[in-house]
Amino acid sequence: MAQREALPTLAERIKAVFANILIFYIALMWASGNPLPTGGLESVWFLSGTALWFFSLLSAPYFVPPRDAIANAIAAACILVTADLTVAAALKEPLEIVRWLALIYCVLVTGLALTALFLHDRDRSSPVGRLCYRLTAVLGLGEILYTPSAIISIVGAYQQSLMTIACLLMLWTMFMIARPAELALLALRRWREDAASSDLEAPVGIIERIDYPNILRVRLARGAVWKPGAVYVAAMSNGDHYIIALFAQIQGAEIMGTGLCVAPAIGEAALGPGLVASSADQTKAAALIESLSGATDAELIGFTVENSNIGTLRFEVAASQELGEGQVVFVRLNGRDVFYQILDAHTAEESFDQNPHGRQVAVAAQLGCFDATRGFTKFDWLSGMNAPVFWAKSREFPAPVLSDRDFIIGNVPSTTIRVAANLDDLVDYHAAILGMTGTGKTELALDIAREAVRRGVKVFCVDFTGEYRARLADLNPLFPALEAKEVSELETRLFAVETGKYGAPDEKKALQETLTHIRASIEKQVVSFLTGDDHQPAVLELLEIANTKASLRLTEHYLSAVMEWARDHRQARRIMILLEEAHTIIPEPFGSGFDYDTQWVVSRIGQIALQGRKYGVGLLVVCQRTALVSKTILSQCNTFLTHALIDQTSLQFLQSVYSAEHTSAIPNLGRFEFLASGRAIRAERPILLQRPFDQSKKDASDALRRPLANAAVPPKSDIVLPVDAVAHDIPTPDVEPPRRPQTR
Repeated sequence: MAQREALPTLAERIKAVFANILIFYIALMWASGNPLPTGGLESVWFLSGTALWFFSLLSAPYFVPPRDAIANAIAAACILVTADLTVAAALKEPLEIVRWLALIYCVLVTGLALTALFLHDRDRSSPVGRLCYRLTAVLGLGEILYTPSAIISIVGAYQQSLMTIACLLMLWTMFMIARPAELALLALRRWREDAASSDLEAPVGIIERIDYPNILRVRLARGAVWKPGAVYVAAMSNGDHYIIALFAQIQGAEIMGTGLCVAPAIGEAALGPGLVASSADQTKAAALIESLSGATDAELIGFTVENSNIGTLRFEVAASQELGEGQVVFVRLNGRDVFYQILDAHTAEESFDQNPHGRQVAVAAQLGCFDATRGFTKFDWLSGMNAPVFWAKSREFPAPVLSDRDFIIGNVPSTTIRVAANLDDLVDYHAAILGMTGTGKTELALDIAREAVRRGVKVFCVDFTGEYRARLADLNPLFPALEAKEVSELETRLFAVETGKYGAPDEKKALQETLTHIRASIEKQVVSFLTGDDHQPAVLELLEIANTKASLRLTEHYLSAVMEWARDHRQARRIMILLEEAHTIIPEPFGSGFDYDTQWVVSRIGQIALQGRKYGVGLLVVCQRTALVSKTILSQCNTFLTHALIDQTSLQFLQSVYSAEHTSAIPNLGRFEFLASGRAIRAERPILLQRPFDQSKKDASDALRRPLANAAVPPKSDIVLPVDAVAHDIPTPDVEPPRRPQTR
């Protein structure tokens, strides 16, 4: 394995300085017999060496040439000038000559350095300046500048002992040329690197290209292993870096490995430029991922690719994991975890030199940053290219902080995140539950009704299915209704208007008299309900009414009575009107074949949605297709809870509620899965939720589909609303007409 040029580190330079000074100090004590340096000539060589080591090893890196030569020349000149040659005896004159020659040399070096600096400031391309710079770099070496003072000191102070002179001159020469302390430290470092490299496997390949930022493509050696999730070390131009392997693909006769650059490598053996080797410590993977994700339980599954935006994250799936629709991933942006929910995925090709690389690209919609108090809040920027993407499957999320008006409406798939809804916002701003038969929309509506009743909201259910009587039996619901003869008379009057002579003035007059009588009866029931027990819902059943116009008329009268009471007692209490099979109650009037009067009735019901919020009256609309429901009503709903739908008309309408990515996911939703969006949901962006399966609810629903002879009749409420002092009789199984089986 090739070794890169070794340069001494700061720690090694400090060690070399003290090692050199220690050796010279020992030599000084041996030669002079003094434990401490004196100011005499015998110590000048020691002081010269000390100055040399400090300048060359510690100070020189902070001087830009030729300033280092100026510093060394001035220091050497100061030592030469202050040297006392009176003890040199017979050698004084020749040593004086050497001193003055050395001083002249120091002045010459200083002059060359100053000339180089002066000319460089005036004209960087000056030939004379360049020449002076080059001469200074050679002549201004500290080893040359300090050697004359050392020779003068050694020869002049120890002329009585030739052996001492020879030993000291040999010591000086060896340390000036060979630098033994620095060589020893370098050898020690290389020995440690060699020892560490024994734990590092042979290079697995060489860097082929870098997809800036963070993605490395490695051309693997024959037989090399590139294990996804394993840690490797790559020698890049800006230093060694840890790489986490993602995947590998065949390129002709070779294999190309793809990895994510995650952090600078520390403590690994040096590699040759461009080489990639397996890390000696594979336990670093967990620590590296934790450092990247900010979480101890995150799992790296891919990296961001092109065409991502603020609301949508697109990432290449790199790990062989069983991801799925609705699951949550996150990226780390500006120190915060930003969560995204997978809504779609597709395959794509990435071109290489030879074989295209097939990849899986997941599309995830932003949920935002999670907070136990506020839920999900939008993040206002997008992820960078090639940013690591982590799976939140095993992450523990704090339980949401709920007020007395909040309740859990669903869970985020594959996580422990529970999403709350605010009941007041759900009622005040209207809500719609959409979905095909069997997707769980009625179960969701029943649960919302129960949460509302528990919190003192008056829940008025309009039910054409017959399920609410049994499913809400534990809440002891009231059943407002007209007498059979009143219903029969209403149907007769309506039929007479339809079949009467042109204009049917007499028949309409008779119909109006009947409606006036019915209205008085309905108002008594509504007032009794709204002023009664706070924890008791009302269920308006219209099963026995065969005439659609009659059912619309009665529904309009009941809802109008509710509105009038609410208007007269403004905000006295919150009222939620739950419309099951809403297309039967508030159909889209235009193009439905209804006459003018029937269209007016439907429009009148729509006014409740338009004005109800002022008086504390909200709608909860439950339907199977948006095409069949009044758009006036749906357009006023601020919260949408959408289960699986496949009809194109509904999906086109919902594109104005959700994003295109969310809408495309609706047909693929499973049972009990739904998209939630709106003011009442504690998430600022649409979110896909699921509700857990409840066997008791399934049993209750299945019981409604048993043959009537075997079905148990739910107990009748003990509290019966007065209808002109005549109680409403609940039909018995012997006389009740067969009901169409319902699936929720």
